[in-house]
Amino acid sequence: PRLIYVTPSHQYPLGHVMSLQRRRALLQFAAQQRCWIFEDDYDSEFRFGGRPFASLQGLDEHAQVLYSGTFSKVMYPGIRLGYLVVPTDLLPAFNTGLYDLYRPGQLMLQAALTDFITEGHLNTLIRRLRVAYQARRDELARRIQRCLGDRVQISGQESGLHLCLLFNTPDVDDEAIARAADAQGMTVRPLSRYYLGAPQRRGLILGYAYVPTERVPPWAQKLCMLIRSQLPD
Repeated sequence: PRLIYVTPSHQYPLGHVMSLQRRRALLQFAAQQRCWIFEDDYDSEFRFGGRPFASLQGLDEHAQVLYSGTFSKVMYPGIRLGYLVVPTDLLPAFNTGLYDLYRPGQLMLQAALTDFITEGHLNTLIRRLRVAYQARRDELARRIQRCLGDRVQISGQESGLHLCLLFNTPDVDDEAIARAADAQGMTVRPLSRYYLGAPQRRGLILGYAYVPTERVPPWAQKLCMLIRSQLPD
């Protein structure tokens, strides 16, 4: 391969986190193959269990990782600002490309965000959001497990802003459940939609960041009752 694209901090949709062992193995493989790694550090700010792993870029000893991130999850989706950290050897090529493709962009917003970061406000905001989102995640997972029990398995609880609810019964129509949930004002996505071939597992992707903390209990209860009505006896 010429380029390997990964989201090691929180894979979508299952929510898996790449272990330190696999990160080192990937770096070794890329070095042997003389290829680049594009590390999309998606959802890295919100890790709820255990110590965070070092990024691939931080572990890289061969200057082969391009590291990218965004502020849209931490700030708000409309901010549309991201960043890319490239190896020193690639700077001339990226400077040339930036010169050829440059658009002024949101210069005032970039300047304001720079001050926001350097004054320490971004780290404070992330800490506050992490506490709030963890409370929502814990409440949602607890209520789902209590209501559905061994009919489901919850994946992706270590980090990120969504849970993946996996059905332990094979003949579940997750598309139908997602449509029914949408009709009741609950936005969930069917896992089967993300398979290239025939789905091997059915489930739902539950984003909880948009649900206010006080609304999580009734939201979870409503969703669980809907799911139970759709599951086979």
